Amino acid sequence: MIPSGDPRVTFPSPTAGLAELALEIGGVGLAGGSVAALATAFALDAFRTAVDMGRCSALLAAQETVLLTHCHSDHTAGLIAWLSAHTRRHPGRPTRVVVPAERRDELVAALTIWPDLDGVRRRVDLERAVEPASPGSLVELGDGAVATAFAVRHNTAALGWAIAATPGARPAAVFAGDGTVEPFRADPALLDATIAVVDCSFVEPGTRVAARLGGHGHLADWLELLPDLRCDALVLAHLPPEVTATAVLDRIPEPLPGAATLVPWITGPAAASSGGSS
Repeated sequence: MIPSGDPRVTFPSPTAGLAELALEIGGVGLAGGSVAALATAFALDAFRTAVDMGRCSALLAAQETVLLTHCHSDHTAGLIAWLSAHTRRHPGRPTRVVVPAERRDELVAALTIWPDLDGVRRRVDLERAVEPASPGSLVELGDGAVATAFAVRHNTAALGWAIAATPGARPAAVFAGDGTVEPFRADPALLDATIAVVDCSFVEPGTRVAARLGGHGHLADWLELLPDLRCDALVLAHLPPEVTATAVLDRIPEPLPGAATLVPWITGPAAASSGGSS
């Protein structure tokens, strides 16, 4: 076990007045929340971009582009609130949702018939606002920044996203979305970024096969892969709601392998006692 004071294991901090956790690594700021099966939504405010929208908040509502990794409800349930709040509170600013191409038409159809969304439909053309993406798609984010989609392995149509200040630059952040570790075992360079956010839905020993069969990542998989990764920080997102910081720390070996800072996206050790995983 690594003691909680080890400088290479850190936790995000609650943000004053916002319903987010926050982290800054190498000048890149990340804020949001991620709890398996409940809600995942991150904001890269410097890029005016959110990745997934499982819930909405004032910070998330201010983002102009939402990049969806997939359409499971814990990654999209806040989209209705975002469309309403963003178009009402930030009139005249871009409103765009980018979704895996296989789900684009279904998402537009759902938004078109959603009850009491008439105000949003008056303020924005959903047919234009919702864009499809496939592996290799480039999405311009403004000021020269781009997001590049890449393939991941989940149990539904899904994408990862790499966000960089300019085309060809090292990404500020990579979001793997939900999915297994296999694509990154085959090509660790996919996660070469200042911050890499990955799926860690399973923590308990003996659940690695269940994680893989469910299309998710396991803590042990990421610890094995850590020496091969070149990201500055690896954020373990999508942890189950019952898992505590202590439970994660108990399963991290000493010394920590590799060079990256490890960031379990969960309230820090002071708030933890014990816990397990699903």
